[in-house]
Amino acid sequence: MQDYFITKHTYTRIRDFADGFREKAVPIEVRKDRFTGRVSRILPFRMKLPGPSHPLPLIEEAKKTCPFCPERLESGTPMFPEEIIEGGRLRHGASVVIPNAFPYCRFCGVAIFAADHYISMDRITEKILSDALEASLQWFDRLFAYDSAVTYYSINWNYMPTAGGSLFHPHFQVVADPAPSNFHNRMIHSGAAYRQAHGTCYWQDLIRFEKKEQRRALFQVGEITFLASFSPGGIFGEVLALFAGKLSIQDVSASDWQDFLSGLCRVLRCFFRLNLDCLNMTLLLSRHGDADTWVQARIMPRVQIPPWGTSDVNYFEKGHEEMVVVFAPESLAEEIRKTE
Repeated sequence: MQDYFITKHTYTRIRDFADGFREKAVPIEVRKDRFTGRVSRILPFRMKLPGPSHPLPLIEEAKKTCPFCPERLESGTPMFPEEIIEGGRLRHGASVVIPNAFPYCRFCGVAIFAADHYISMDRITEKILSDALEASLQWFDRLFAYDSAVTYYSINWNYMPTAGGSLFHPHFQVVADPAPSNFHNRMIHSGAAYRQAHGTCYWQDLIRFEKKEQRRALFQVGEITFLASFSPGGIFGEVLALFAGKLSIQDVSASDWQDFLSGLCRVLRCFFRLNLDCLNMTLLLSRHGDADTWVQARIMPRVQIPPWGTSDVNYFEKGHEEMVVVFAPESLAEEIRKTE
């Protein structure tokens, strides 16, 4: 397993103006995860924890025209064809699933959490998430009944505009397609290649390795293991949730989902405490499952870097597909472990 986690230490030399132009060495750590293909540059000296970023006056103003609020939902949002969803919208508890008005693929929906226009991260509960999650799963079932070729799914979350959310009203983006996304496909092929090379399951070996190392292992809830990713996809790190031995959506029990949401809420409490109050989440699922590809979620905090509100994504991420990381995964793990 250690062969899959490659670390290279180097440095550059500068004459520091803040120290009388004395020469100093600035360390640089480059990490590559051979399994995911991700390359990260760990630069903790650049870290500045942000302040709270939710613009409350703007949120309140947006409420006047928000299409997801109850007074406009019925007249201001699209409906599914009747043969897919009877009545045009799927409801479960406080949540409702509607079509995405700006779809990325043939089956692209939005699972609105609740009637509340804005829910701060510290108020997001397992119950709130559970309604939206169950509604999303029911939508996948309805789509499969309508078209049995649609077998790859994802539940995605852009929480707040800094994370790419176009509306403040909390919602999941739910996507279904006959083929996996690029990253999902990479996980499938990497899992098969690892099995051929080692005769074991990568995810099982990863959990065993991380628990032994105790540097990035976070906690376990039931059969769901939470880890900090060695080479993360976000500037403030990434949390990986692995559903042990669960290959398909049908393998995941109701108690597994509740365990996942319990762990997710613990992660959210840590993010909120650190003012990392925006995030992206992607949960990868499939109908029939692929050998050695476990159901999994990745949760990444998103920030605007103080003091100018600079984006946390720059040319390294967009042009070179390498992530600049200012919060080392081991530091993120330490913070989450001490959050109850």
